[in-house]
Amino acid sequence: MSKIKCVLLGDEIKNLGELKFILKEYDDIEIIGAAKNDYFAMEFMRKLEPQAVFFDINNYDSNCIDVAKEIKKIDSAIAVVFITAYDKYAVSAFEAKVLDYILKPFDDIRMRKTIERLKEYVSIMRPIENRVLELLNGFKKVSENYFLNKIPCENEGKIVLVDINDIYFCYIKNEKTYIKLNDNIYTTSNNLSEIEKKTRFFRAHRSYLVNVDKVFEIYSWFNGTYKLVMKDYTKSEVPVSRGNVRKLKEMINI
Repeated sequence: MSKIKCVLLGDEIKNLGELKFILKEYDDIEIIGAAKNDYFAMEFMRKLEPQAVFFDINNYDSNCIDVAKEIKKIDSAIAVVFITAYDKYAVSAFEAKVLDYILKPFDDIRMRKTIERLKEYVSIMRPIENRVLELLNGFKKVSENYFLNKIPCENEGKIVLVDINDIYFCYIKNEKTYIKLNDNIYTTSNNLSEIEKKTRFFRAHRSYLVNVDKVFEIYSWFNGTYKLVMKDYTKSEVPVSRGNVRKLKEMINI
């Protein structure tokens, strides 16, 4: 079994040195980064794509539960382990699907138990992730020769077949393709060019593909560019690059 890629997260990054020293003793663990629990932590997670996060909680009034939920939104398969001197978060932690909760002080026996649990979890999740990818690739091959009615998307280890008419727009972020619905966002293994070829969506920008039927209003932005305001409940705004403005006007007859 290959090493488990882990990120260390803490209320104070200076306190992560001891945790890093402890985890380096385990051959199954590969520490790929460490971050302070702040605004940039989630972008850090998206960039590194860890399999596990060890969260060292030092603040009595930590936002650790919300952070755990945000990590799961990035990738539901990421295992989160809390390490703290406080037991006040225990119940909420497991409701947030935290894999393990280590109370300080702890010894090698306790940490080894967590590592074994983590290894078992990863060994289960990897085949599921691989199978999902196989199925998604199968859907892509089947759909190569005709317009799509549905797009296969990923959600918490499951495949969701999203109706084209329910899609507001598609976009790329951190090299991943996202599908925006009215109140949900899914990921898909299809890239924007593949979706564009198989739908009648408008390529508003190199990073955005839009279902024109879901546009609420259009306004001029700057330097000849435009913005599309979508009909979703958050009134999302999508940029239209200057080179695509003419095509937009032709599509909607303005």
